[in-house]
Amino acid sequence: MLARKITPIHSPEFVELYTLFHGLERPYTLADILLFNRTYQPIYGKLGPEEKRRAEELVDAMVAGVERRELASRIFGVV
Repeated sequence: MLARKITPIHSPEFVELYTLFHGLERPYTLADILLFNRTYQPIYGKLGPEEKRRAEELVDAMVAGVERRELASRIFGVV
């Protein structure tokens, strides 16, 4: 039987983003958001579908925990 290449659910890029996010503390400040964006924005296109879904959950959690509501629009992926 030939083994097909199976894409891992957690790429090194996603692990980096996940680790960064869980190192941040609520409430999220502008500095936290900019740090998150510097990691998330360049890797977004490299993430698989499930990783993108999970990354979007991180974004939702960040939106819910911002220091001031107006900061939410500064998070990459928030329209």
